[in-house]
Amino acid sequence: MNAEGNVTEGPIGVMELLARHDVDVAGAADLSLYGKEILGFDDPILDRYTCAISFGLVISKNVLETISNGPTLFYQHHYRQINYRLDMIAYLVAREIEQKGFKALPFAASQMIDWQNQKAHISHKRIGEIAGIGWIGRNNLLVHPVFGAHVRYNTVLTAMPLEAGEPLETGCDTCTACMQACPADAIKAEQKLFDHKGCFAMLKRFKNERGLGHHICGICVKACRGKR
Repeated sequence: MNAEGNVTEGPIGVMELLARHDVDVAGAADLSLYGKEILGFDDPILDRYTCAISFGLVISKNVLETISNGPTLFYQHHYRQINYRLDMIAYLVAREIEQKGFKALPFAASQMIDWQNQKAHISHKRIGEIAGIGWIGRNNLLVHPVFGAHVRYNTVLTAMPLEAGEPLETGCDTCTACMQACPADAIKAEQKLFDHKGCFAMLKRFKNERGLGHHICGICVKACRGKR
């Protein structure tokens, strides 16, 4: 029985929950493994939730192919449309969970509250990592074993019991495609050495020089192809 008095029949499969929303990848994470704070809230909201749903939509490969030496307005529009779709899915999934009698908190796919350090309310990539969707690559992005970094993600926190995944025991191995492509030389051989400030400086430059109105790049995303 949950906190609201509803009877449960054990953990629910996350793909079953998301089946109607046409997501490309999804997983559930045990929030006790998160190990980070949720930014921008006045109270410890992690105390209210036990699981996180991570889900993503694949970026069009052909749209990524239009990127050569930096982001374009064409790519920016595609990027935003995927984010809008992810936000709507988060809202619909959270509403469905609430209708089942459980707490659910939908986040935005792209809502930075600290651009300088590239931090949002929650780390979608960390949630995806502990859900077993992928690993944090040298490019500081969540890398899916099939789609590489060609996926945009979002997160819903919930108190609904879900079948949580386990982190993958794999990584980028010898691949250095993102290192070779990065115009800021921000990507290093070891992920922990990723140059956040150098990356942000390049994002800011692209934003100003190309009239994007948004801090995006896409070069290392395009380079990280996975197996598709």
